[in-house]
Amino acid sequence: MIKAIIFDMDGVISDTQKLHARVESELLSRFDIHIAPDEISQRYSGVKTKEFVYDLLTAKGVEFDINALMIEKWQKMEELASQTVDPIDGIFELIDLCKTLNLKTAVGTASNFNYATKVLKSLNLFDQFDFIATSDMVKAGKPEPDIFLLAADKIGMLPADCVVIEDGINGMIAANRANIKCIGLVKNIDIEKYPTKNQILSLKEITKEYLLTL
Repeated sequence: MIKAIIFDMDGVISDTQKLHARVESELLSRFDIHIAPDEISQRYSGVKTKEFVYDLLTAKGVEFDINALMIEKWQKMEELASQTVDPIDGIFELIDLCKTLNLKTAVGTASNFNYATKVLKSLNLFDQFDFIATSDMVKAGKPEPDIFLLAADKIGMLPADCVVIEDGINGMIAANRANIKCIGLVKNIDIEKYPTKNQILSLKEITKEYLLTL
């Protein structure tokens, strides 16, 4: 059986991917780039905001200060995290299962450390993980494997000992590139769409018996 689980945060631990997408959609609309939040989640979930926003604005040919935009984005996100953060259904039970099975746990998120800290503390989960790997700790974000490789290394595990839980396609690709097994938390089972054969509709599907099949 696997020895560790690495959790994506937004969309797997916390129902916050929709907040990212909303803020990012609003920022882009200032530059006459109109992408609905749902489309942003589908196309860019797990990707560093700075990377895809920079690419879109550069292609648009407009003047912008990417660093100022990112400061504004994360300020808004931290404000939202301070107001309300909802957990993904089944996350507390899954964390308890990890403890029961003596599995190491880590977070591997495209969010920055300050924001991730606020989110996890708001859910009383900050101290439940052995390590929290965030985008500001690595050179390349998802779909590159850096975040997951860092998380595995910091909890003393080989990639083969771990499984990643991801809701974003780019995160699933990152897990594959890290040679880490991946469980896709998806809205609809679609083997052709998502780059992992292990697809679930709810975290509650992850039981001891399920983990033994990986």
